[in-house]
Amino acid sequence: MKYKITFQSLFITILCSVIITLPVYSVDITVGFLTSGDELHEVEEAAYNWADDNYQTTRLIANDNGTFKNNAGTALKLDQYAVLWLLHTKSNKIPDALLSDGTKKAILDYIESGGGIFLSAVGLRYVVDLGVEKGGNPRVFQPLGKGPPPIGVKPTDEAKNHPIFKGFDTSAPIFLTSMDQGGFTSDFHNFAAKDPTGTILGTKTRGGGGGAGERPLVEYDVQDGIIITLGHHNGVYTDSKSKESDNLRMLTKNILNYLADNSAYLSVQLNGKLTTTWGRLKSTLE
Repeated sequence: MKYKITFQSLFITILCSVIITLPVYSVDITVGFLTSGDELHEVEEAAYNWADDNYQTTRLIANDNGTFKNNAGTALKLDQYAVLWLLHTKSNKIPDALLSDGTKKAILDYIESGGGIFLSAVGLRYVVDLGVEKGGNPRVFQPLGKGPPPIGVKPTDEAKNHPIFKGFDTSAPIFLTSMDQGGFTSDFHNFAAKDPTGTILGTKTRGGGGGAGERPLVEYDVQDGIIITLGHHNGVYTDSKSKESDNLRMLTKNILNYLADNSAYLSVQLNGKLTTTWGRLKSTLE
């Protein structure tokens, strides 16, 4: 018994040391990019390609029975991924495969058990479809017209020190878009509706002024998991040259990293041999 306790203590010490020294913000983070079987819209494809360059990213194609597969048809489980990302811009409605009861249950189970999910553009509405958001009333609106003023988010006073804003000047608006967006999007607004029930991390800004009630950046604690939304015209991943596009990618990376840091399904590897997850590590510590 004495040796078993000593070994367990050593094991935990080694794991904790590995976690501290690991380059956590790297391709070691696994991202499941949620889609239906349809071809990706140009904005979705640009975002997927960026994620694939920065993380271990897999396109997860949803079936209507709660199962998922990759492009090659191989069945995959959600708990293989530290973070899920649902970005939908192709239409004004989330695809039916993602709205099926089986799929919603699988994704909600994943979140509640400790996973993280990033919902952007029309994907923001998924918090309502999952039954997480019951008060807010997200709207969907058309692609952004040509020649818009810079659009972005203004961090709320309560969220200025949130990890997703690492590297940003949170005393000023953070501009994320400066060109037209060829896709649909969504956000929360408080016109004849309640604010979202999650924690509002940022309000909309347009040309530096305040938004007219839009709440695109919201965080939800869902049992052991986390959801973050980024709506409004803050997803122009087809833009790769402007300062705003740099900000968008930096914010997206911060969000994915934050969700992964808090995910029960973040993989921890030691010399490429010993693999565990935050969930297993927490269970061991408890």
